[in-house]
Amino acid sequence: MKKAKYILASIVMGLGLSSCGDSFLTQYPDGGVLLEEQFVELPDNLQGSILGIYSKLYEYGGHDTFGKRSLDMYSDIQSGDMAMKKSSYGWFENFERGYYYAYNRSYAWSYFYEIINLTNLCDIAVTDQVEEILKTLAEGGDPSDEIAANGYYYGQILAMRGWAYANLLDIYTDPRDKDVADLDVDAIPVYTGTDVKAGTLGAPLSTVGEVYDRIYEDLSEAIELLDFFAPFNQRSSKLEIDADVARLMLAYAMLNHGDKNAIIADGKNCYTIALEQAQAVINGGKYPLLKYKDLFSTGFSDVSAANWMWGQDVTVETTTALGSFFGQVDIHSYSYAAAGDTKGIDSKLYEDIETMGWDARLGWFRSGSEKFPYCPDGKFYSPKYKHVTALDKVDRDWLCDNVFMRVESAYLIAAEAAWSNDDYTTAVSYLQALCDERVIPGEETAYNAWLASLTGSEAVKEAIIYNWRVEMWGEGYSMQMLRRLQKQRTLGTNHLSRGDKTLDITSSAEAEQFQCQIPTSETRYNPNIGSKTNLQNNN
Repeated sequence: MKKAKYILASIVMGLGLSSCGDSFLTQYPDGGVLLEEQFVELPDNLQGSILGIYSKLYEYGGHDTFGKRSLDMYSDIQSGDMAMKKSSYGWFENFERGYYYAYNRSYAWSYFYEIINLTNLCDIAVTDQVEEILKTLAEGGDPSDEIAANGYYYGQILAMRGWAYANLLDIYTDPRDKDVADLDVDAIPVYTGTDVKAGTLGAPLSTVGEVYDRIYEDLSEAIELLDFFAPFNQRSSKLEIDADVARLMLAYAMLNHGDKNAIIADGKNCYTIALEQAQAVINGGKYPLLKYKDLFSTGFSDVSAANWMWGQDVTVETTTALGSFFGQVDIHSYSYAAAGDTKGIDSKLYEDIETMGWDARLGWFRSGSEKFPYCPDGKFYSPKYKHVTALDKVDRDWLCDNVFMRVESAYLIAAEAAWSNDDYTTAVSYLQALCDERVIPGEETAYNAWLASLTGSEAVKEAIIYNWRVEMWGEGYSMQMLRRLQKQRTLGTNHLSRGDKTLDITSSAEAEQFQCQIPTSETRYNPNIGSKTNLQNNN
């Protein structure tokens, strides 16, 4: 196994701050990021540090920058599935209007590269033991307590690093074609420990294909390590990554890879790998599908739900209160949504669900004629306050949990991966397994008619698109699905300035709205890139 160690040479100190001058390229920054020599001297540094990396998933930087769930909102708002009709406070308004500012694109950049930096510090911490970890993995048998612990956490470190790189590719590169993609185009820099120690001021851009090689290696190794060392450790919470979470990270990365003709490993293309990894999660049976009987009782707010694979148990110590996903979306919490800045489902998408006639997921959202129209009244709410909207009576604890991954995404990945490889029968089988649990009692005839209509490539594709948009609404998948499959999308009327607009990423002008540019803090001060950023806001 080839082992590469990455250290981010350029780190933004503080998510809410912008970099200036050559401080972005400081090799040994002051403040909250440890130096390598400081890190390796810490007791129990590996376990403590991976938990510290996980805290980045919900780290508060502002009322529109609160970690992964704020980036999920960016995805769904920018792509139009999450609609804002009113904005009194301004949070997320830029995305709703469909354009970027330098600060917003800098946030995602610094967020994921800081995670990469921290994982690389952890990587260095186990350098002396990696050989023994891999030897134990190859030979089997019972490892020592130290190797068992370090091998387990090392797998989580690699998974987080691969996941971070995959997210950067999704945000900062062009959409890729599923059949023939340009994997040789320049993408993002990869920083190594060697670069830092040699005094390199900024790394050049690696190609899309090269970064995917890094992602595949990290996540594949993570899966092996987590599978092997998990029996000797105990997952402390669902905040920790297990082998199945790493499998879906890899499956989703391969789904976004594009180019069915490119061989990734063992003679397999990206979609074959995506399907196999998703199938492994489903067939493992560790995480069951959310059943019909539970569609409207959980509020998608409890990490203990059996179908949640990865998520955060929000506590009094970790809540970010108003500046949180539920604060922004839940009308039953004392925050922006309840005060009038409602985020709801796109009205045209709501009408599409209604037209189906059989889909119980319509009940996740209020109708257009109700108070707080189209808001997620059956998804993302505190069950204790489900029937309360008066500001003096709504939830003021802000303890609803954050979902990062549900098993339902495995069924959609499997369906799309099979369809991408022209296996429509398998694709429909996974859609049916999911949708069987979404049928309104008494509407089986309409449902069966819909299933019967899924007989060709285009019909199956539209069914996959529909289910990504409806099932995973509000969970950060909409942007990438639009980039992969839909290309064009006509919005409903309940948007601030894009009502009835057709998004078209096949046109060069529109496509710019669905790809963040590398921040000027990187292009301006990295001599190996040069300035490639247009400072004009895209409207």
